[in-house]
Amino acid sequence: MRPDVGEAGGGVGLGRAVPELQAGRGVLHGAFAVLEELAKREEAGLTQLALATGLPKATTHRLLCRLADLGLVHREDGGRYRMGVRAFRWGQRWAPAQVLGTAAARPLRRLAAAGCSTVIAVRDRADVIVVAGITDPGVDEVFQMRPGIVLPAASAAEVVLAAWDPASDPLSGPFSDPAWDPASLVRPRPGRGLPEGWSAAEWARRLGDARERGVAFDFEAALPPLGCVAAPVRAPTGALVAAVAVVAVGAGRLPALADAVRVTAAHISANLARVPGAGRALNALTAPP
Repeated sequence: MRPDVGEAGGGVGLGRAVPELQAGRGVLHGAFAVLEELAKREEAGLTQLALATGLPKATTHRLLCRLADLGLVHREDGGRYRMGVRAFRWGQRWAPAQVLGTAAARPLRRLAAAGCSTVIAVRDRADVIVVAGITDPGVDEVFQMRPGIVLPAASAAEVVLAAWDPASDPLSGPFSDPAWDPASLVRPRPGRGLPEGWSAAEWARRLGDARERGVAFDFEAALPPLGCVAAPVRAPTGALVAAVAVVAVGAGRLPALADAVRVTAAHISANLARVPGAGRALNALTAPP
């Protein structure tokens, strides 16, 4: 069965509901574009989603109606749209988030006692997303660190996930190779590039500083007035899988929190070795994009 004409619950499949998408872009691409844009917002209207996706308004409306029928989108009385309960249910089954959330639960609670938001973030191609965390009301007033949110470009978590990228990881040996090129730290990988506003030289210096310190700092640059310090989390194999970060209002407390973040990262990494099935689940975060 072709994926764009599949049926769910005996109803009309997405492809049949939106025939103009069967040629060219494809119905699945259109549906996922709508869902991706909707996931970035608490709610959105039809015109807003059509403009964001570049789809015709009529096509966007048909997709939204079908996605609502399938439970992936919820339509409010006023004609606004939100993510649906089925999308939430499916998201809860993503194995890496379950494993990381289990391993990080207690360490994050201890770190959050300092009066900050604490999060676990992972790479999703060009984005860095939060998969677990504990929020602080003061931080929430500026930016809600809820699971699934995409962090601002050049965040401390993104620095960690770039500086300790598996392709340039000392555990695999390239740093001991005389032919190793430091530019590999900033060489774009598939689906990724330099953060907006950063030159290759500037980004390389920031990554090098993070490796030297063992943590990455963001002194209110990515999302003022919030400051952040992050450290790498490793799978039982030693491969980088995530970043743990503490987010506070203002940057004054960050240097004092750096050691606590390093310790928290080490505890989470150790806990991952005790979570059943962690190695297999975390493969999705270590495989090339």
